[in-house]
Amino acid sequence: MLFDLYRNEQVRRTISERTDEETKQKFAEALKSYRGGSGLGRWGIFNPEDGKFIGVCSLKQADADQKHVELGYVLHPNYWGRGLATELAKAIIFYGFQDRGLKEICACTLPENYDSQNVLLKAGFVRDGTAFWHGANLPFFRIKKRRSF
Repeated sequence: MLFDLYRNEQVRRTISERTDEETKQKFAEALKSYRGGSGLGRWGIFNPEDGKFIGVCSLKQADADQKHVELGYVLHPNYWGRGLATELAKAIIFYGFQDRGLKEICACTLPENYDSQNVLLKAGFVRDGTAFWHGANLPFFRIKKRRSF
């Protein structure tokens, strides 16, 4: 399931390049983080109607800069354009601020991934220049906790 998601040609155009070996490594890291009990990590997303795997999301220490917590998501193209990514981002933000006590959450996208950038903006992120993350200079976004959260 996970390999199929990251091998999908449409998905590959929206995220940083990842080999099957890197996917295995990320999965192993996710399992390790669950045992650590931080409440941060990666999670599978499943369609509640039929139980099908539709993607992954994460809220974790950023690989590029451990001082930051990064939000991420990848959905199968069959689920694009339905508002799911925006709702997912909002739910992860709420969880990070309300349940994990975070003060700020960051995210980045490929420069040409305007759809994902719009998701982040609709979820309340603001663009804050670029950052060298995931091996490239990428559009960088952040959201800070408001008192009303």
